[in-house]
Amino acid sequence: MRKKIKYLAFLLSSVLLVSCGRNAKEQVKIEDANISESVESNTEASEDTEETTDTALSVDSALFPIAEWEKKWSAENDTKECYSTEKFDAEQYEEKVVKSRLDEAIKNSKSIADELKNVEEIAYYYTNYHNADLSQQDMNNVSCAESYIWDYEVQSLYNRILEEADDSRKDSIKAEQDAWKADFDRCYEAVKYVEGSWASMMNSELDSRFMKSRSYILARELADERGENIELPKRFFRENSYISDDAVLDIKEGMEGGSISITYAPKGKEKVDMLCYEPMINDTTISFKTTCEFDDGEVINTNDGDAPIVGIITYGWDGATLTITESGDKSLPAGTKVKFPKAM
Repeated sequence: MRKKIKYLAFLLSSVLLVSCGRNAKEQVKIEDANISESVESNTEASEDTEETTDTALSVDSALFPIAEWEKKWSAENDTKECYSTEKFDAEQYEEKVVKSRLDEAIKNSKSIADELKNVEEIAYYYTNYHNADLSQQDMNNVSCAESYIWDYEVQSLYNRILEEADDSRKDSIKAEQDAWKADFDRCYEAVKYVEGSWASMMNSELDSRFMKSRSYILARELADERGENIELPKRFFRENSYISDDAVLDIKEGMEGGSISITYAPKGKEKVDMLCYEPMINDTTISFKTTCEFDDGEVINTNDGDAPIVGIITYGWDGATLTITESGDKSLPAGTKVKFPKAM
């Protein structure tokens, strides 16, 4: 259902960008990519921003075109591609029904890892509809269900961590959760959708993304309390958000196949939105540019006039780093390097 919603929304995009996405030349694997870095003062940047000029930073050479990487990701992570064709039942989306299913799944799980798997199955049940005949109200129900599921799981895991932790750790656990909530609010405010008829549904998906990631972190903490082991899944190159004391970084699906949207939102300054076609990607690195090349050789910048941006993002559960290697945008000049220590 979410893919259907996105598809309909993206049809409203500009003809120029759609054409650009369809005709962009396919890039080849990067064999050797290096950028240089050194620390200098930058009055335009935050405290976490550095100028980069000399010291070599080697970028992983095994990068793949976006279409190839998504196919590889789906194969390795057992991504479900089929959608339910059963009749939509709005009663199943009532909060008490969803809660009952979650309580039963948590109760019957043999381990914390098993619990996460069961909760993901419930979330998939509620989001796998691909039905163009759903009413607006039913689409709203579909979009809100996943958000409620992961909100509920976060609170459930957090409550159990508090119950089972030593008294000496309870205050620090509460403080850490409060800090995460503050980060959530600031990150959400920076990247939420504010316009369009689809905004509420897209924001429900954003909320779900943050809550699901938090569930994994809390699940690992609870597993540690119980002497169990949980391996965090690889982070998808899209649906990734990071935060520092001074800025927010968000990476999500672009408005056309083969593209991603990158938002850099420094505190107290205007955010920079970058639409990037045919990025090169792997588990830890994204190499991107805001230009696309037509089959006839014409090159168009997808951001703003003659201000193309080229950069690299390294990312993972331990944070992310945004490095700008070329730029005509004074808000994000070449040489900028911003570190984001927290993954949302």
